[in-house]
Amino acid sequence: MRILNYLAALLLSLALLGATTAPTQGVALAQTDERCFAETGYCISGRIREYWEQNGGLAVFGLPLGPQQETVGEDGQARQAQWFERHRLELHPENQPPYDVLLGRIGVDRLVQQGRDWTTFPKPDIEAEADAERCRLFRETGFIVCDAFLEAFRSYGLSFPDTPGISDAESLALFGLPISTPMTETIEGKELLVQWFERARFELHPDNDPPFNVLFGRLGAELRGEGAGGEARTLTQGPWELVSFGPVGEPQPAAPGGRPATISFESDRVSGSTGCNSFSGPYTATADTITFGLLVSTLAACVEEALTNQERAIFTALEGPRPYSIVGDELRIGYDEGRQELRYRAGPAAQLGVVSGTVTYLQRSALPPQAEIQVQLVDVSRADAPATVLATQTIMANGQQVPFAFELTYDPAQIDPRNTYAVQARISVDGQLLFISTSSYPVITRGNPTKVEIVVEPV
Repeated sequence: MRILNYLAALLLSLALLGATTAPTQGVALAQTDERCFAETGYCISGRIREYWEQNGGLAVFGLPLGPQQETVGEDGQARQAQWFERHRLELHPENQPPYDVLLGRIGVDRLVQQGRDWTTFPKPDIEAEADAERCRLFRETGFIVCDAFLEAFRSYGLSFPDTPGISDAESLALFGLPISTPMTETIEGKELLVQWFERARFELHPDNDPPFNVLFGRLGAELRGEGAGGEARTLTQGPWELVSFGPVGEPQPAAPGGRPATISFESDRVSGSTGCNSFSGPYTATADTITFGLLVSTLAACVEEALTNQERAIFTALEGPRPYSIVGDELRIGYDEGRQELRYRAGPAAQLGVVSGTVTYLQRSALPPQAEIQVQLVDVSRADAPATVLATQTIMANGQQVPFAFELTYDPAQIDPRNTYAVQARISVDGQLLFISTSSYPVITRGNPTKVEIVVEPV
């Protein structure tokens, strides 16, 4: 499929050079200035269309994933922009062409989204690996590009006026600097050799004939969370630390003192801290919307007014469906109809805490294969309030019998040494509860262990 898309990219780009009004295969021109794509149902026009066609078209940028629309850029200014499979094009009419359209550092952004810091990637041995005949060393980052990747790098570039051919400066303007050595990664279920650049991910497909043996990764789609079908997105990142909240144009900095205000996402649960209280609950996400379910929180009083205001803003924002975006190392969650937002920044990967142990029962009975064992780490500090869930693990029996080993990971930033935490367990079959823990199994704080053996009782 990818090679067909790539071939289509070249054919469409060539067709455009010889025709300005006649539609090409798979493409309809709704009006003179507009080019529409049946594959996604979106169109490109004006300066974005011109830029797209002049600088690589479908092969470099891919199909449009949405309409051109006003968005808030990294500088906080509202600008017209449009997302594509492999990039995001942003209009800057205050600049002279070709810089009136700017490209984000989408390769860096995708690595940040994955929780990876390219500055920590191992550097090559320059003396041993730099081969002037087939490689180029980029001293700015210390990485080397060779062979098929170098050939692909030099095959495209940002079109500078009055510059014949494609210069290295034009290629650099389009792709940016290399930020990794070639490495093996799993892309769409396949193990491929890839090399990361500031604005691209080059992928080697050895089964394809040149020049189609190097394709460019669908980083725009990945950043937007649009995989095979572009449907629901699973956020598994964090913790993010709050930077500011409130009006987009005049944000208030995160309240000093107390614990950092954080947010983390598991496969279907969100958890974090307001700086005063911990919270957790369910969520779902698409490419640009997070829908928060009912959040349960601890009920400690926030002593300082700044923390109270911050907590009020966080709980207001984390309610129902909210627009969000990931820009560089920032997570932005909008509320108040887009007039206000929470801004979180990705920090270094946290050293997670672990609570482990086993779940068993004393009765001499076997569990069916479909039995489900659920173990949770909860904050049980308030007897008059629901427990706040910090971590959950679900284990399917699949023919195994007790004891079942479990391991719960948690963010230490969510732990308040004044609070009480415990592990709870239950066993159910086809939705019917069979066993549940009735004794208390405290962990972590107040001198309690991080390893427990839970005995559940029949219901």
